[in-house]
Amino acid sequence: MATTLKDIAKKLGISEATVSLALNNNSLVNEKTKKRVHAAAKELKYFPNMIAKGLATNKSNTIGVIVPDINIVFYANILRAIDEVVNRAGYSLLAAMSNSDPQVEEEVIRTFISKRIEGILVVPSNQPTKFLTSYQKALREYNIPLVYITSLYTIDGIRYVMGDIREGTYMLIKYLADLGHRDIVFIGGNKTVPTTSLRREGYSRALGEKGIPILAKNLIECDDIHYEQAVLATENLISKRRDFTAICAMNDEMALAVINTLQKAGIRVPQDVSVVGYDNTIFSKVSMVEITSMDSDIEGTCGQAVDMLLQVIHGETPKEPHIMTRPTMIERQSCGPVKEKSN
Repeated sequence: MATTLKDIAKKLGISEATVSLALNNNSLVNEKTKKRVHAAAKELKYFPNMIAKGLATNKSNTIGVIVPDINIVFYANILRAIDEVVNRAGYSLLAAMSNSDPQVEEEVIRTFISKRIEGILVVPSNQPTKFLTSYQKALREYNIPLVYITSLYTIDGIRYVMGDIREGTYMLIKYLADLGHRDIVFIGGNKTVPTTSLRREGYSRALGEKGIPILAKNLIECDDIHYEQAVLATENLISKRRDFTAICAMNDEMALAVINTLQKAGIRVPQDVSVVGYDNTIFSKVSMVEITSMDSDIEGTCGQAVDMLLQVIHGETPKEPHIMTRPTMIERQSCGPVKEKSN
Protein backbone atom coordinates (compact mmCIF):
# COMPACT_ATOMS: atom_id res chain seq x y z
CA MET A 1 0.00 0.00 0.00
CA ALA A 2 1.27 3.48 -0.87
CA THR A 3 2.64 5.64 1.94
CA THR A 4 0.37 8.54 2.94
CA LEU A 5 0.79 11.80 4.85
CA LYS A 6 -0.88 10.05 7.78
CA ASP A 7 1.91 7.43 7.87
CA ILE A 8 4.61 10.11 8.00
CA ALA A 9 2.71 12.07 10.66
CA LYS A 10 2.29 8.94 12.80
CA LYS A 11 5.99 8.08 12.55
CA LEU A 12 7.07 11.58 13.62
CA GLY A 13 4.28 12.26 16.11
CA ILE A 14 3.11 15.42 14.36
CA SER A 15 -0.05 16.44 12.50
CA GLU A 16 -0.80 15.65 8.85
CA ALA A 17 -1.15 19.39 8.23
CA THR A 18 2.41 19.99 9.45
CA VAL A 19 3.69 17.18 7.22
CA SER A 20 1.92 18.69 4.21
CA LEU A 21 3.30 22.17 4.92
CA ALA A 22 6.81 20.79 5.41
CA LEU A 23 6.78 18.82 2.16
CA ASN A 24 5.74 22.00 0.35
CA ASN A 25 8.56 23.93 2.08
CA ASN A 26 6.09 26.32 3.71
CA SER A 27 7.70 29.05 5.82
CA LEU A 28 5.31 28.27 8.70
CA VAL A 29 7.35 25.13 9.44
CA ASN A 30 10.85 25.47 10.91
CA GLU A 31 13.87 24.04 9.07
CA LYS A 32 14.50 21.29 11.63
CA THR A 33 10.98 19.89 11.21
CA LYS A 34 11.20 20.18 7.42
CA LYS A 35 14.37 18.08 7.41
CA ARG A 36 12.76 15.44 9.65
CA VAL A 37 9.68 15.26 7.42
CA HIS A 38 11.68 15.01 4.17
CA ALA A 39 13.91 12.32 5.68
CA ALA A 40 10.90 10.30 6.85
CA ALA A 41 9.21 10.69 3.46
CA LYS A 42 12.31 9.34 1.76
CA GLU A 43 12.62 6.46 4.23
CA LEU A 44 8.96 5.48 3.83
CA LYS A 45 9.16 5.90 0.04
CA TYR A 46 6.44 8.54 -0.05
CA PHE A 47 5.50 9.88 -3.48
CA PRO A 48 3.18 12.91 -3.69
CA ASN A 49 -0.04 12.57 -5.65
CA MET A 50 0.65 15.17 -8.34
CA ILE A 51 -2.87 14.90 -9.77
CA ALA A 52 -4.44 15.68 -6.41
CA LYS A 53 -1.90 18.42 -5.81
CA GLY A 54 -2.72 19.92 -9.19
CA LEU A 55 -6.42 19.94 -8.40
CA ALA A 56 -5.76 21.66 -5.09
CA THR A 57 -3.39 24.31 -6.45
CA ASN A 58 -4.85 24.57 -9.97
CA LYS A 59 -1.30 23.99 -11.26
CA SER A 60 0.06 21.00 -13.17
CA ASN A 61 3.73 21.68 -12.37
CA THR A 62 4.35 20.56 -15.96
CA ILE A 63 6.00 22.26 -18.91
CA GLY A 64 5.21 21.23 -22.47
CA VAL A 65 7.74 21.13 -25.30
CA ILE A 66 7.19 20.63 -29.03
CA VAL A 67 9.94 19.68 -31.48
CA PRO A 68 9.50 19.07 -35.22
CA ASP A 69 11.16 15.65 -35.47
CA ILE A 70 12.84 13.57 -32.77
CA ASN A 71 14.68 11.63 -35.51
CA ILE A 72 16.83 14.69 -36.23
CA VAL A 73 19.78 14.57 -33.83
CA PHE A 74 19.76 18.34 -33.29
CA TYR A 75 16.16 18.27 -32.04
CA ALA A 76 16.81 15.19 -29.89
CA ASN A 77 19.70 17.06 -28.26
CA ILE A 78 17.43 20.05 -27.62
CA LEU A 79 14.84 17.81 -25.95
CA ARG A 80 17.50 16.21 -23.75
CA ALA A 81 18.89 19.60 -22.70
CA ILE A 82 15.42 20.97 -21.89
CA ASP A 83 14.53 17.87 -19.86
CA GLU A 84 17.61 18.28 -17.66
CA VAL A 85 16.94 21.96 -16.93
CA VAL A 86 13.20 21.51 -16.36
CA ASN A 87 13.75 18.61 -13.94
CA ARG A 88 16.32 20.59 -11.97
CA ALA A 89 13.73 23.34 -11.61
CA GLY A 90 11.28 20.86 -10.07
CA TYR A 91 8.92 20.57 -13.04
CA SER A 92 7.83 17.62 -15.16
CA LEU A 93 8.15 17.67 -18.94
CA LEU A 94 5.51 16.65 -21.48
CA ALA A 95 6.99 16.34 -24.97
CA ALA A 96 5.35 16.07 -28.39
CA MET A 97 6.36 16.14 -32.06
CA SER A 98 4.82 18.36 -34.73
CA ASN A 99 6.28 16.30 -37.61
CA SER A 100 7.20 19.69 -39.13
CA ASP A 101 3.49 20.34 -39.69
CA PRO A 102 2.26 23.73 -38.41
CA GLN A 103 -1.31 22.43 -38.10
CA VAL A 104 -0.15 19.56 -35.88
CA GLU A 105 1.85 22.12 -33.90
CA GLU A 106 -1.32 24.09 -33.24
CA GLU A 107 -3.28 20.96 -32.27
CA VAL A 108 -0.58 19.94 -29.78
CA ILE A 109 -0.61 23.40 -28.20
CA ARG A 110 -4.38 23.21 -27.80
CA THR A 111 -3.97 19.78 -26.16
CA PHE A 112 -1.37 21.26 -23.81
CA ILE A 113 -3.83 24.02 -22.88
CA SER A 114 -6.48 21.41 -22.02
CA LYS A 115 -3.99 19.62 -19.76
CA ARG A 116 -3.32 22.85 -17.82
CA ILE A 117 0.33 22.97 -18.85
CA GLU A 118 2.00 25.90 -17.05
CA GLY A 119 4.24 26.96 -19.91
CA ILE A 120 5.24 25.84 -23.40
CA LEU A 121 8.56 25.70 -25.26
CA VAL A 122 8.35 25.33 -29.04
CA VAL A 123 10.91 24.55 -31.69
CA PRO A 124 8.69 25.65 -34.60
CA SER A 125 8.08 23.53 -37.67
CA ASN A 126 10.27 24.33 -40.66
CA GLN A 127 7.35 25.96 -42.44
CA PRO A 128 5.82 29.41 -42.21
CA THR A 129 2.75 28.96 -40.02
CA LYS A 130 -0.58 30.69 -40.53
CA PHE A 131 -1.76 29.20 -37.23
CA LEU A 132 0.67 31.18 -35.06
CA THR A 133 -1.61 34.13 -34.27
CA SER A 134 -4.53 31.76 -33.71
CA TYR A 135 -3.04 29.80 -30.84
CA GLN A 136 -1.32 32.90 -29.46
CA LYS A 137 -4.80 34.23 -28.71
CA ALA A 138 -5.76 31.00 -26.92
CA LEU A 139 -2.56 31.05 -24.85
CA ARG A 140 -3.20 34.63 -23.75
CA GLU A 141 -6.76 33.74 -22.80
CA TYR A 142 -5.55 30.95 -20.49
CA ASN A 143 -2.47 32.89 -19.33
CA ILE A 144 -0.02 30.24 -20.53
CA PRO A 145 3.39 31.65 -21.55
CA LEU A 146 5.25 30.40 -24.62
CA VAL A 147 8.91 30.71 -25.61
CA TYR A 148 10.32 29.76 -28.99
CA ILE A 149 13.69 28.06 -29.37
CA THR A 150 15.92 28.26 -32.49
CA SER A 151 13.44 30.09 -34.73
CA LEU A 152 12.66 33.75 -35.16
CA TYR A 153 9.11 34.90 -35.84
CA THR A 154 8.56 38.65 -35.94
CA ILE A 155 5.12 38.71 -34.30
CA ASP A 156 4.20 40.93 -31.36
CA GLY A 157 4.44 39.21 -27.99
CA ILE A 158 6.65 36.34 -29.16
CA ARG A 159 9.57 35.52 -26.88
CA TYR A 160 12.48 33.53 -28.23
CA VAL A 161 15.99 32.29 -27.53
CA MET A 162 17.99 31.14 -30.51
CA GLY A 163 21.53 30.58 -31.64
CA ASP A 164 22.75 33.30 -33.99
CA ILE A 165 22.71 31.14 -37.12
CA ARG A 166 23.17 34.15 -39.38
CA GLU A 167 26.43 35.04 -37.62
CA GLY A 168 27.46 31.39 -37.45
CA THR A 169 27.03 30.89 -41.19
CA TYR A 170 28.84 34.16 -41.84
CA MET A 171 31.79 32.87 -39.80
CA LEU A 172 31.89 29.57 -41.73
CA ILE A 173 31.77 31.22 -45.16
CA LYS A 174 34.38 33.80 -44.15
CA TYR A 175 36.58 30.93 -42.94
CA LEU A 176 36.26 29.19 -46.32
CA ALA A 177 36.90 32.45 -48.20
CA ASP A 178 40.02 33.06 -46.10
CA LEU A 179 41.25 29.65 -47.30
CA GLY A 180 40.96 30.97 -50.86
CA HIS A 181 37.57 29.52 -51.82
CA ARG A 182 35.38 31.60 -54.13
CA ASP A 183 33.00 29.02 -55.61
CA ILE A 184 31.17 28.13 -52.38
CA VAL A 185 27.87 26.23 -52.60
CA PHE A 186 25.22 26.48 -49.88
CA ILE A 187 22.86 23.49 -49.48
CA GLY A 188 19.88 24.25 -47.24
CA GLY A 189 16.13 23.93 -46.80
CA ASN A 190 13.17 26.03 -47.90
CA LYS A 191 14.43 29.58 -48.42
CA THR A 192 11.23 31.09 -46.96
CA VAL A 193 11.86 29.47 -43.56
CA PRO A 194 13.76 31.72 -41.10
CA THR A 195 16.32 29.03 -40.21
CA THR A 196 17.33 28.86 -43.89
CA SER A 197 16.88 32.52 -44.86
CA LEU A 198 19.01 33.71 -41.93
CA ARG A 199 21.80 31.36 -42.96
CA ARG A 200 21.58 32.67 -46.52
CA GLU A 201 21.93 36.21 -45.19
CA GLY A 202 25.12 35.21 -43.37
CA TYR A 203 26.38 33.48 -46.52
CA SER A 204 25.71 36.57 -48.66
CA ARG A 205 27.26 38.97 -46.15
CA ALA A 206 30.52 37.00 -45.98
CA LEU A 207 30.84 36.75 -49.76
CA GLY A 208 29.95 40.42 -50.19
CA GLU A 209 32.68 41.50 -47.76
CA LYS A 210 35.20 39.45 -49.74
CA GLY A 211 34.02 40.85 -53.07
CA ILE A 212 32.89 37.41 -54.24
CA PRO A 213 29.82 37.32 -56.53
CA ILE A 214 26.69 35.69 -55.10
CA LEU A 215 25.51 33.25 -57.76
CA ALA A 216 22.04 31.69 -57.87
CA LYS A 217 23.56 28.38 -59.00
CA ASN A 218 25.44 28.17 -55.69
CA LEU A 219 22.27 28.41 -53.57
CA ILE A 220 20.63 24.98 -53.48
CA GLU A 221 17.20 24.51 -51.90
CA CYS A 222 16.09 21.10 -50.58
CA ASP A 223 12.62 19.84 -49.65
CA ASP A 224 13.85 18.99 -46.15
CA ILE A 225 17.10 19.02 -44.18
CA HIS A 226 17.71 15.26 -43.95
CA TYR A 227 20.52 13.05 -45.26
CA GLU A 228 18.67 11.77 -48.33
CA GLN A 229 17.87 15.24 -49.65
CA ALA A 230 21.51 16.29 -49.31
CA VAL A 231 22.59 13.19 -51.25
CA LEU A 232 20.19 14.06 -54.09
CA ALA A 233 21.30 17.70 -54.09
CA THR A 234 24.99 16.75 -54.24
CA GLU A 235 24.47 14.13 -56.94
CA ASN A 236 22.58 16.68 -59.02
CA LEU A 237 25.30 19.27 -58.44
CA ILE A 238 28.22 17.09 -59.53
CA SER A 239 26.30 15.79 -62.55
CA LYS A 240 26.09 19.36 -63.86
CA ARG A 241 29.37 20.98 -62.81
CA ARG A 242 32.54 20.50 -60.80
CA ASP A 243 33.90 24.03 -60.67
CA PHE A 244 32.93 24.54 -57.00
CA THR A 245 35.63 24.17 -54.35
CA ALA A 246 33.61 24.28 -51.11
CA ILE A 247 30.16 23.33 -49.81
CA CYS A 248 28.40 24.70 -46.74
CA ALA A 249 25.63 22.35 -45.59
CA MET A 250 22.78 23.52 -43.37
CA ASN A 251 23.51 20.90 -40.70
CA ASP A 252 25.99 18.14 -39.91
CA GLU A 253 23.70 15.36 -41.16
CA MET A 254 23.57 17.03 -44.57
CA ALA A 255 27.32 17.68 -44.48
CA LEU A 256 27.96 13.97 -43.87
CA ALA A 257 25.74 13.13 -46.84
CA VAL A 258 27.64 15.64 -48.98
CA ILE A 259 31.02 14.14 -48.06
CA ASN A 260 29.91 10.55 -48.66
CA THR A 261 28.42 11.48 -52.04
CA LEU A 262 31.51 13.41 -53.12
CA GLN A 263 33.83 10.57 -52.12
CA LYS A 264 31.64 8.05 -53.95
CA ALA A 265 32.13 10.17 -57.08
CA GLY A 266 35.91 10.19 -56.59
CA ILE A 267 36.03 13.76 -55.26
CA ARG A 268 38.34 14.03 -52.26
CA VAL A 269 37.57 15.99 -49.08
CA PRO A 270 39.28 18.32 -48.33
CA GLN A 271 41.90 17.97 -51.09
CA ASP A 272 39.42 18.71 -53.90
CA VAL A 273 36.42 20.18 -52.08
CA SER A 274 36.10 21.57 -48.55
CA VAL A 275 32.89 20.89 -46.59
CA VAL A 276 31.42 22.51 -43.46
CA GLY A 277 28.34 21.61 -41.43
CA TYR A 278 26.42 23.15 -38.56
CA ASP A 279 25.39 22.26 -34.96
CA ASN A 280 28.45 20.16 -33.95
CA THR A 281 26.35 17.00 -33.55
CA ILE A 282 27.51 13.38 -33.60
CA PHE A 283 27.38 13.43 -37.42
CA SER A 284 30.38 15.77 -37.47
CA LYS A 285 32.49 13.15 -35.70
CA VAL A 286 31.46 9.85 -37.36
CA SER A 287 32.62 10.67 -40.88
CA MET A 288 35.92 9.24 -42.14
CA VAL A 289 36.83 12.91 -42.53
CA GLU A 290 35.67 14.68 -39.36
CA ILE A 291 33.60 17.74 -40.24
CA THR A 292 34.33 21.37 -39.41
CA SER A 293 31.13 22.62 -37.81
CA MET A 294 29.55 25.42 -35.81
CA ASP A 295 28.61 24.64 -32.21
CA SER A 296 25.27 26.33 -31.51
CA ASP A 297 25.49 25.93 -27.70
CA ILE A 298 22.31 23.88 -27.30
CA GLU A 299 22.68 23.60 -23.53
CA GLY A 300 23.09 27.35 -23.08
CA THR A 301 20.27 28.19 -25.48
CA CYS A 302 17.83 25.76 -23.87
CA GLY A 303 18.85 26.83 -20.37
CA GLN A 304 18.10 30.48 -21.15
CA ALA A 305 14.79 29.55 -22.80
CA VAL A 306 13.64 27.58 -19.73
CA ASP A 307 14.78 30.40 -17.43
CA MET A 308 12.80 32.91 -19.49
CA LEU A 309 9.70 30.70 -19.40
CA LEU A 310 9.94 30.16 -15.63
CA GLN A 311 10.28 33.91 -15.06
CA VAL A 312 6.98 34.48 -16.85
CA ILE A 313 5.31 31.54 -15.05
CA HIS A 314 6.32 33.12 -11.73
CA GLY A 315 4.86 36.47 -12.72
CA GLU A 316 8.13 38.18 -13.60
CA THR A 317 8.94 40.12 -16.76
CA PRO A 318 12.11 38.95 -18.56
CA LYS A 319 14.62 41.77 -19.00
CA GLU A 320 15.19 40.67 -22.59
CA PRO A 321 12.41 38.78 -24.44
CA HIS A 322 14.64 38.15 -27.48
CA ILE A 323 18.01 36.47 -26.91
CA MET A 324 20.59 35.42 -29.51
CA THR A 325 23.38 33.09 -28.34
CA ARG A 326 26.74 33.23 -30.10
CA PRO A 327 28.00 30.05 -31.81
CA THR A 328 31.56 28.74 -31.79
CA MET A 329 33.36 27.24 -34.78
CA ILE A 330 34.93 23.79 -34.31
CA GLU A 331 37.71 23.20 -36.84
CA ARG A 332 38.29 19.63 -37.96
CA GLN A 333 39.61 17.82 -41.04
CA SER A 334 37.06 18.63 -43.75
CA CYS A 335 38.51 21.96 -44.89
CA GLY A 336 41.69 22.99 -46.61
CA PRO A 337 43.08 25.64 -48.95
CA VAL A 338 41.90 25.80 -52.54
CA LYS A 339 43.61 23.24 -54.73
CA GLU A 340 45.91 24.91 -57.23
CA LYS A 341 44.77 24.44 -60.80
CA SER A 342 47.19 22.50 -62.96
CA ASN A 343 48.40 24.16 -66.16
